[in-house]
Amino acid sequence: MNVNLRELAQRGSPVELRGRLSAEASATGREDIRIVGGIDASLTARSESDTAIVDGTLSAELEFVCSKCLRTSKEKAEVPVTEMFTLQRGIAERDDDIHFVEEEVVDLSPYLREAFVVQLPMAAVCGEACKGLCPVCGKDRNAEACGCVQERLDPRFAGLKDFFDS
Repeated sequence: MNVNLRELAQRGSPVELRGRLSAEASATGREDIRIVGGIDASLTARSESDTAIVDGTLSAELEFVCSKCLRTSKEKAEVPVTEMFTLQRGIAERDDDIHFVEEEVVDLSPYLREAFVVQLPMAAVCGEACKGLCPVCGKDRNAEACGCVQERLDPRFAGLKDFFDS
């Protein structure tokens, strides 16, 4: 997916961009999340003074392992994205959010993939109500109650517990 910065500035009106990015290298280093298919992009590109602004939404189907119960789940993720580009080095030096590019035609794919991956959850969960696995017996608490007793004892008071047990 490309955008020509000079043509965009000359046009003066926003340009709609739609497409699909391949996701094979998108979630590198993540064993728990996989992007199924590709990343769908629905974007608008516009020019303001000497800066091109590309914003919109990225969406993809995610397959992940829940960090609480270890079940595999699927979920659609939608991520808002805004990327800014300029051909003038001085503008990019003043603002860290603006990418300096040397070519008039910019391939948006690496910027969009990175913007999507950065917003993936650190620990994916299948749902807010997920109870996870029992730390004592390892049973899935979502499927059945295990009845294990978990005694939470402050280690600072462990000596007192021994004193009262005798």
